[in-house]
Amino acid sequence: MSLDSYHLSPELVPLLSAPDATSGIRTFRTRTYVELEDGATVLLGRDAEQNYRARSSTELIASGPRLEQVEGSLLWRRVAQPVETDTSDSPQTITLHSLSDDEPSEGPAPKRQRTTSPPQNEPAVQGPAVFRRDWAFKPTLTRPHFITVNDIHYKVMSRMEDREFPISYIQPPSHPAYDFDLLEAILRHTPDEQPRAVIRVPPDNHWEIDARLPFEKPLTAYVRDVFPEVTTVTLENIARKQFELANSSTYADAAGLTALRQIFHSWEQATPSLHPQWSDPLLMLSILPTSSGVTSTSRAIELPFPSTTGTLDRLDFDPMRFRRQWDFFLSTYSTVDFKRFMAGLLTRNGYTVMEPNNFNSFPALVFRRTGHDYLFFMSLHRTRIPKLSLPTHTNPNTTGMNLETQVGDAAAQAVRDAHAANKIIWLKGGSQILPGYADTVFIIRDDNARL
Repeated sequence: MSLDSYHLSPELVPLLSAPDATSGIRTFRTRTYVELEDGATVLLGRDAEQNYRARSSTELIASGPRLEQVEGSLLWRRVAQPVETDTSDSPQTITLHSLSDDEPSEGPAPKRQRTTSPPQNEPAVQGPAVFRRDWAFKPTLTRPHFITVNDIHYKVMSRMEDREFPISYIQPPSHPAYDFDLLEAILRHTPDEQPRAVIRVPPDNHWEIDARLPFEKPLTAYVRDVFPEVTTVTLENIARKQFELANSSTYADAAGLTALRQIFHSWEQATPSLHPQWSDPLLMLSILPTSSGVTSTSRAIELPFPSTTGTLDRLDFDPMRFRRQWDFFLSTYSTVDFKRFMAGLLTRNGYTVMEPNNFNSFPALVFRRTGHDYLFFMSLHRTRIPKLSLPTHTNPNTTGMNLETQVGDAAAQAVRDAHAANKIIWLKGGSQILPGYADTVFIIRDDNARL
């Protein structure tokens, strides 16, 4: 077993404490880490026998290679042991654990055994020999859904109220219907066990198995690649919400898995998405209600606390991932600096922001994202309480402030055009600093139109 898959990303190492003067152990909140002889850093844990081992961020009991401290050093190394051949046929068990916010980053998925790619002049399909023998399926009256390839039956991935779709997927016969947690765990730990696409091949329309793995990494890893600065909680909420929207259910079907693959491909290629409503988390945000404020003319929006409830009612970005910019933001109360700070964050996470102007009141940004034709208008706020207070004097609509003065002529025209085409999304965002909670940069959707 290689230690490569347990390495902490180098950019996160500075977040750890200084090494303990005796053990060399470093900490981040409740987690412990050690530096290896080769310079890499890994998460440290204990197994059931209390031996030190490298630990994945998704497991409670460490199962990685055994580790020991190098005598007379603060460094650690792998414990040398003879290689044993495991001939056990016992089935694997997947244990699901949610990532916690005391983890500085999601660890990479364990590496999958490398396979030889087919030559470019050969079709991207292959026979059932690539599958383990236990993928073979014996149809019964209670489990009639199957596909036959080269005289071998395979269980078809299905659920109640399946949508019709030209592509089907087969799965190991022991697997139940796939919800987000099960599929995410399989992609993280045993990616070769994920469902495989099967396609009809003319002229006789016989079934063949697509040689490619549908997903090369966990669903959350695709999201992290595109939105590198969101918090762990937001990361999981985006991936879960995207899964459920694409599948029109909490369980996967063929249409949903194919839609997810198309979305991830459009992200990687920066091309228009076939499913724009599921490709941008700002389009997936729930609309938060606006209520009456402390006065008869003021308004307020309650900000829900970040949680892994599966709902996507706010996006949060982790200041620990952009510490230098965050420290500068905390040092200034300039409205122009506020706009530049938020514009930089949006840009680093894949959005194209129209140039902010130098107007010092009612800070707001106008921006868009490659892959769809919606336009976003976001007013900016700072809050130290779990809500946004919106007194009348801070509302540009009631103070007579025109849009051109607020965001500039070009951005104002873009907003008016998008509003006329019903392609405008109204947002609020900024900083939230609460006692007892991690600082965050948030974005919510309220649909309180500026026009």
